[in-house]
Amino acid sequence: MQESKLKFSELEMMIFTLSLIGAILLATLIFGQLGFAWAFSVVQILMFTIHFVVLIRTKNPVYFIPTGMYGLWGLTFFPPLAHSPLHEVFAVISVFFLVGFIWVLATKKINWRYREILELAAKPVTDASDGFTSRPFVSGQANFSRNEALGLARFLLKHVICFPIIEAERIVLVIPRVMWVYLLGFRRSYEEATYVALAKSGEIIVRIAQSDYQKFKNELTFDQLCQSLGELFKQFLQHYQEGEPQKIIHKLNSI
Repeated sequence: MQESKLKFSELEMMIFTLSLIGAILLATLIFGQLGFAWAFSVVQILMFTIHFVVLIRTKNPVYFIPTGMYGLWGLTFFPPLAHSPLHEVFAVISVFFLVGFIWVLATKKINWRYREILELAAKPVTDASDGFTSRPFVSGQANFSRNEALGLARFLLKHVICFPIIEAERIVLVIPRVMWVYLLGFRRSYEEATYVALAKSGEIIVRIAQSDYQKFKNELTFDQLCQSLGELFKQFLQHYQEGEPQKIIHKLNSI
């Protein structure tokens, strides 16, 4: 297996996860078992809400599994329902959702694909002569209709590969490090983000954010990196046009 060209890129999610764990531990230390139950159930309800919004936005039925799991855990540990006759029912059903969630994670059904996309873009780039520039890069032309571009955008959103922003003259496929910031509506602009735009004219326009470029271990030649990212999305577009979009998933899973 080829050595990764990226540094560690999961800091935001690690901080988020540790913050939730810290809140649960703090509540347990201060309020004991009841504090744990309240804190744990609130965290599960928060995660249920996040995944429910993602389920609605992506229309991917796989997200029903984590949504159901977090929702049932929230109900199981919610103190006011501790003596409900349905309490044990919630707990038992949640076990089946947990098994499903483990399967979802093992098969990468709902993985964010930020890291895989950058790894694939960097794979053919061996030079390290010219560093970052902020300007968008035109990586070439492709033949596609607007409906094909929209269809690809829907597929990429469904599989949380990119977040599409639809404009009159182009479709912008944003590649965020933390997909939730777009799916939950915390961010709407893309000008400072990494993206690939499919223009009505057929141009493929690429921009790699400085913060994402700095995630690479070496200063790869920037134009080559942008060109490679554009070529990668041309392949994605071709797979979609040929009626084989699952090849996109297989390619990402190869990393």
